[in-house]
This record gives sequence, C-alpha cells and structure tokens, in this order.
Amino acid sequence: MKIIPVLILLLIIILNSNITHADWTEQQSPVTSDLIGASAVNQDICWMCGNDGAVIRTTNGGAAWILANTGLTTFDFASIFAIDANNCWLGGQDGTLRKTTNGGLLWEAVPLTPASQFIDAIYFFDSNLGFVLGDPVNSVWGFYITTNGGAIWTAGENSPAAPSGEAGWNNSFCALDTGHIWWGTNNSKIYKGSFRGPFTSAPTTGAVNSFCVAFNYPLTGVAAMATASYTGLNTMLSTDGGMSWNTSSYLPAGIQYGIKGIPGTPYIWMTGSGLFSGHVLRSTDNGNWFDTQFSFVPGNAGGCISMVNENCGWAATLSTESNVPSGRIYKYTDNIGIANNNEVPSYFKLEQNYPNPFNPTTTINYSVPVTSEVSIKVYDMLGHEILTLVKEQKNAGNYSVVLNASELASGIYFYKLTAGSFIDTKKISLVK
Repeated sequence: MKIIPVLILLLIIILNSNITHADWTEQQSPVTSDLIGASAVNQDICWMCGNDGAVIRTTNGGAAWILANTGLTTFDFASIFAIDANNCWLGGQDGTLRKTTNGGLLWEAVPLTPASQFIDAIYFFDSNLGFVLGDPVNSVWGFYITTNGGAIWTAGENSPAAPSGEAGWNNSFCALDTGHIWWGTNNSKIYKGSFRGPFTSAPTTGAVNSFCVAFNYPLTGVAAMATASYTGLNTMLSTDGGMSWNTSSYLPAGIQYGIKGIPGTPYIWMTGSGLFSGHVLRSTDNGNWFDTQFSFVPGNAGGCISMVNENCGWAATLSTESNVPSGRIYKYTDNIGIANNNEVPSYFKLEQNYPNPFNPTTTINYSVPVTSEVSIKVYDMLGHEILTLVKEQKNAGNYSVVLNASELASGIYFYKLTAGSFIDTKKISLVK
C-alpha cells in the first residue's frame, strides 16, 4: 500500500507552497443597521456607511471596527470615499456632503451649489482631483468637481441635462481615470464621459434600472440590471466604452447592489441578494460570467463591496427581512498575484516582463524591501498613461501582476514602477 506515503508527500508539498485559501471571513461589526457604502484604502484601512447614522472604520485590517459617527446618528448615508485613516468624505441621502480630518471625531458639512438632493457617488483620482455625483437638480445632473482636494467644489460646466424623474443609484458608478467615468440611472441609461465632460449616454440599455456598473478597461464593462419592479435581469456588457450595451447570457439570482472591478485585470466582484440569502459573486473573465464565491446568512444581502486589489477587500450587508439585523462585515483574502512573499527582498527591483514580446497577457514581477506606496503604470510611446496595474500600499515582499493588453494595439509600450523614491521603467512589445 502506497496511499500513506503519497498523502504525506502531498501534505509536504502543500505546507511548503505559497498557496493560500481564498476566503470571506466575518468580522465583528459595531452596528446592526444596513451598510450600503464602503471604501477600502489598503489592506488595513477601510470605512463604511449606511442607515441610522452608521459610519464605521478599521485601521488594523478589521481586527477592530469602531464608530466614527460623532454628531451623525440621525442621518442616513449612501456613499463614502476614504483618503486614509483620518480623512474621509461622506455623502448623505439628504444630499449633504461631509468630511472629516480626524477619523470621524468631527464632521464638517461642505456646501454644494446648487444643493444636491441625494449624493450617489464620491471619488478622488489623487490628492487634488475629485468629483461628487448627485441626483439631478432643476433637470441637470449634479456633477461637482474639485481641483484642490475638496477645498472648493464647483458644478461641472458640462453636466448633462436630465429628463423629469431621472435619477442615479447610490454607488452605481465607475471611474477608471479622469477620461473614463460612467454612472447608472433609473431611466434605461448609463452615462459616460470625463472629469470635465462632456457626458453622453447610449440610446438605451434595454432595462430600466442599472444598479451597478464596472469597467476594468476603457472599452470593456459590465452592468447589473433590474426591472421597474426591481426584479433582477441578465447582466449587460459593453465592448465600446459604454456607447452600446448588450444583454449577456448570465442571469444572477436576485438584485445586485454593489460591484467592484480591478482595473487592468479580468477580476470583478459583485454582491447583492440571492434565492435564499445574499451572496458575493466573482468573475474572472471581465464580467462575461460570475460564480458564487460566498453566501451570507439568511435575511441578509450584500449591500456594498470595496476591493483593495484582487487579493483583499471588504463587503457588508443590508437586511432583506424586517426582523433580521444587518450590518455584518466580511473581509476577503487570497494570494492571487502574490509570489514567494515569505522571502523579504533586500532592495527594490522591477523585472522584465515575461513573455516579451507577448499577446495578449504578460507577467511583471517586482520586489519591495519595505512597506511602501506602490504604483505600476503602463504608458504608450508618447508618454500617455494607458493603464494602472497597481496602486496601493504593499508590505515588504516579492510580487507579480498580470498585464492584459487585449484592448491595446500592437506596438511598443513602457511600464513604470514607483515605490517611495524608487522609480524604474522597462519597455515591452505587444505583437498581435
């Protein structure tokens, strides 16, 4: 009999590998109200918001979540964007924009002109450029921009007109960069445009409600749809940057309330209700198909989701039954894209991609000797930024990231690693 030796050998291989089990793990929540907005900064810092004054944050990876809602207990919130552990922006269902600079000990109301009625989204591209999306006021969408970190907000000159009754959905938006912004509506439209406009929309999506939308690449997107009576429909796909939408073959169970894609990768997560309980769904092919990755307890649906990267993120729940508490929090951990992180490198290093030339995917390995804010961006021959592959804090270790250039033309490109004061650039060749 050779069964036992084989099992022992397999066990040794597993214990000595870097493969870890992908998992959603529940964390202790300080609230029992619906959580419908989440903003993860990195693997340690995340903020969430919801009904009944729910504003919470963690600064230690979720080991402890604490209330950050001083003076806000009578308000309901729909959107949130966190800068770091202390600085955060909060959107109220009453249209009020608020900010904190001290971890939620004090919140300051920030005026918007014209005043918003409901804040659907808040997003910052960097420390200066950001936007707030609000439901239409006087038949014009409330698209407000800042160029100085939120000190001054102005209504976008090219904010699109809105037919009577048209509105958005909280967190139904996607911003790849300043040139690629989308948001969903209750009027068979998904708008697309740029930071300074103009905005356009496809003639129709064919479905009334677009509850959430995600693009991992400028041309390739997916949206979760619902009827006027809030029955879930097949997802819709766009391959032309949102100029048109086509019904996919994938029909998720229930209504989907949150979606998050990882730019430059094929990974997209979606969360919402299901047949018997809510769920987290994951796509590994740019939204063409989703598999159920995790199911919540009965009576809870996924209310929001925010992914740091393909290896880490958070989701939280809202209640689908009046007698069932919600506000449950779950953290996702995996090792996709992480290689041999047990060995701490002694210096920064950006390796040449492999294979090179390539079509359409290639792997880029890099090393970080100390915890650093890391970015890897792809540029064309003219120096225009094309893709962001990595933009997050990384602990010391060796990493890899996959570049999917399926939407790029053949040619020479460059990828640049920036980590603290370290910068390195390498050339790649895409041959189709």
